[in-house]
Amino acid sequence: MIGSIIFILLGLFILYLVIDFAVVLKGDIHKFMDKWSERLLWTYLPFYACWRLTRVVILKKEHKIR
Repeated sequence: MIGSIIFILLGLFILYLVIDFAVVLKGDIHKFMDKWSERLLWTYLPFYACWRLTRVVILKKEHKIR
């Protein structure tokens, strides 16, 4: 049951991406990628900042550069 719901939601999201690319942005891949990278960055950034804050300030673990 849950698997079918996830499958349907994933299919709807892919359909939305295709419609967004084809109709709204008229097929310009650069505008499409700029739009979605902006959306994903602002969705991802607060979670990454919270993880880094917890790790560095609370747990006192320094981030090592490889």
